[in-house]
Amino acid sequence: MRALFISLIKSFRIRLLGSFLSFLFILIIWVLTYLWVDHHQQQLRLYGNRLTAVQVQYLASTAHLQKFMLSGYHEAAFYKNGAQPDIDRFLSSQRNLQTQLKQLQGMANTNDIPVGGHLEKLSRLTASTLASGAELKQLYFQKGFVNYGMEGQMRKHAHWLEDSGRVAKYDILQLRRHEKDFMLRGEDDYAKQFYELIEPLIAKAPTNDENTIALKAYRQCFSALVGYTHALGINTAHGVVPQTLQGIAEFNREYLAADNVAQASIAELMDSFKAILIVASCLLLCLVIWMSYMLSKHLTQDISKLNKVMADFIKSDFHDIRPVTSDAGIVPNSWEIAKLYSDFNLLRTTLRDHIRELDQQTSDMQAMNEELQAQSEELRDVNDELMSQREQEHRLREEAEKANQAKSIFLATMSHEIRTPMNGVLGMTALLRETELDAEQSDYLETIRNSGENLMTVINDILDFSKIESGKLELDPHDFDLQQCIEEVMDIFAGPAARSGIDLIYHIDPQVPLNLVADSLRLKQVLINLLNNALKFTHNGEVFLSVEAEQTGEGRVQLAFVVRDTGIGIPADKLPGLFSAFSQVDSSTTRKYGGTGLGLAICVRLVQLMQGDIHAESTFGEGTAMHFNISAEVGTTPATGEAMLTMHSIAGKHILVVDDNETNRKILKLQLEQWKLRVTLATSGDEALKLASLLQFDLVVSDMQMPEMDGAMLAAQLHRQHPKLPIVLLSSIGDESKQRYPGLFSSILTKPVRQQQLGKSILQALAHYESAPQQPVQTLLDASFALHNPLDILVAEDNAINQKLIIRILNKLGYEPALAENGVEVMSMLELKPYDLILMDIQMPEMDGLEATQLIRSSNVDQPLIVAMTANAMHEDKEECLRVGMNDYLPKPVKLEALLEVLGRMSQLATAS
Repeated sequence: MRALFISLIKSFRIRLLGSFLSFLFILIIWVLTYLWVDHHQQQLRLYGNRLTAVQVQYLASTAHLQKFMLSGYHEAAFYKNGAQPDIDRFLSSQRNLQTQLKQLQGMANTNDIPVGGHLEKLSRLTASTLASGAELKQLYFQKGFVNYGMEGQMRKHAHWLEDSGRVAKYDILQLRRHEKDFMLRGEDDYAKQFYELIEPLIAKAPTNDENTIALKAYRQCFSALVGYTHALGINTAHGVVPQTLQGIAEFNREYLAADNVAQASIAELMDSFKAILIVASCLLLCLVIWMSYMLSKHLTQDISKLNKVMADFIKSDFHDIRPVTSDAGIVPNSWEIAKLYSDFNLLRTTLRDHIRELDQQTSDMQAMNEELQAQSEELRDVNDELMSQREQEHRLREEAEKANQAKSIFLATMSHEIRTPMNGVLGMTALLRETELDAEQSDYLETIRNSGENLMTVINDILDFSKIESGKLELDPHDFDLQQCIEEVMDIFAGPAARSGIDLIYHIDPQVPLNLVADSLRLKQVLINLLNNALKFTHNGEVFLSVEAEQTGEGRVQLAFVVRDTGIGIPADKLPGLFSAFSQVDSSTTRKYGGTGLGLAICVRLVQLMQGDIHAESTFGEGTAMHFNISAEVGTTPATGEAMLTMHSIAGKHILVVDDNETNRKILKLQLEQWKLRVTLATSGDEALKLASLLQFDLVVSDMQMPEMDGAMLAAQLHRQHPKLPIVLLSSIGDESKQRYPGLFSSILTKPVRQQQLGKSILQALAHYESAPQQPVQTLLDASFALHNPLDILVAEDNAINQKLIIRILNKLGYEPALAENGVEVMSMLELKPYDLILMDIQMPEMDGLEATQLIRSSNVDQPLIVAMTANAMHEDKEECLRVGMNDYLPKPVKLEALLEVLGRMSQLATAS
């Protein structure tokens, strides 16, 4: 046994295991001490958390009480079943608090926290608050509100007296006023005034008369209401309400005292437990240090000897390494150390060979290091050069930003300075159009108007392009009807297309959802630019707009638009630069056709903002096709356009379409077949007459402008063969066919034809649709406008021409506006007289429109509606006007339609307020 013991003791592993078990025993003692301390600390923290939860629950219950006193007793359900969530939650919370306080008292006793007296007082206050809360609920239930309780009975008597007419209406109104004043303020003076007024009325009324009985009942109910109000103590220092609120305040004070005592006691106990843990840790640490010293002294004896041998080896010359012999005087006292000696000898021998190899590698590395040093110096020079370039780029970027800001300020200033006189030019032109003019004068006036609008288009293009360059152009998505949007754009170009003899055609694929969410104004801007270019460069033939749905899914749709013309086309070498800013096909085009060259550049950016792309396809001399697509959200609200026609009643009818334009025939065929109609096509009048003699048709749709035989000649011959056959004529704007051929056609439609108009005309021609009576055409400036939209208007404008223009327009609308030339005059005039609406210019001397608006909104004068009417037409200008408190915004030049719309909207707001 002794030999086995000595053998085990010589094992280094057995000795390490014994050391490990000793340390483990000490660690277990420390963990047990820590767990005991942590358990008591958790109990103290739990007590603190529950005490805090009592305050939170109490505050929540008082919030329910306040909500009941503010609005809860207004609820009809409270007077029907006597239950109201807020007051019931308050009472339930007070009951729960009593239980929780008792539990806290037990925990305080267990953990030696001296708060028993405070908790007992909190329990008494909770019981008192519970009793006063129940009494408060009962009093509010008896007092009632509006049509319930005592207040409801009182109102019934008051309404009976008011409806009977036996008491003067003035006296009834005075009684009701005193009654409402008392209920709102709770002051006895109002009750006294009520009694002083009703007593004479009762005295003057006949005894036992219904009127006398009602007055007495009214007084009795009011007296009961006064009694309940006094019992509640509303707006006084005595009663159930102040008693309850006083109890709540005293609970909060007592809770703070209890919390302070508890927190102090908890802190003291926590410090005590921390001290116990620190002392135990220090004692165990001392024991660990002592054991570590004793064990290390015994365990490292052999290792120290081996360490000395290794130290001598490290200090020696590695080139002459000799193995340690067994008779070197070293006797290991463990098997492991003996194995280490053997391995160490092997290591020394191996190191000798590796050191010789390393010497060779060191010399190679030295050479490589010198080469890397040279490369490092070269890289340092390159880095210095890059830093210099970066500083130069930063300086150039700052200069470019300053230049861009200066350009934006310059463009905004120039826009304002151009728009101010243009407001006078276009405004006076609009006024002049309302007068009687001969044909020559009308032509001159139309030239002035077109020139002014062309100039405004150029200004708007430049401003849009400036926003694009600075990255400030943003979209405004909203619900809109795609068909209505496209038809409004086509209406803009219907006149120019008719005068040029060009067919303007559009087609929307039936698979395209019409109700979309996107920026319809920017979509119109793209379409207007592309259609304007197509008409500008097309001298004969057609301009065709098509819309198709490329893909749909997850509430979105990808729409593909194509604007195709039969114009002069674009050379292939000019296509790559077509969408560049200030670029046109060549200089001769610039001189012949005009334009800024910004339209297509703006279109590219707008299409990209709408998550799409744009490109052109063209054959020189044959025409151009502009393709673009956008992404839009499918709308969920109903479309704002005309309601869809019901065409089921004419399904299967046979229609003859006569048109020499192939695209027109194809589009009409698609539209009619979509309505379940049978369609036959004819390319000329002769072919149509042959078909009419062979087939039976219910209706003919014919173009007016056709070679050899036009639509009128065809209609005359068809009427001789088929007198009852209805004919719908497609004509251009300015065509006088309706006056020249009365009764020849069932209806005459202007191209491009709106789908709704075509459907109505077909239904009417086939006697399946009754059209609404047409309203008489009215001019924009009608003196009766002010009668329907009454407003007292103040105009703030410093420019004499613009003053004359806006006052003249308002006079023609039936208004008599006042005039102020700056913001100072506006403030002075508002002190003398209130106005419904101020049309406010922005840039004015002494005080501008923005500063005047801010002063008005912060003053005590009657607040008018304010509409900005300014030549500052940037989007940020509109946002700034709305930010300072303006109600709306009108950019100059002011369009009559926009002005009328704003005046109507402001009149509705003024009437509502």
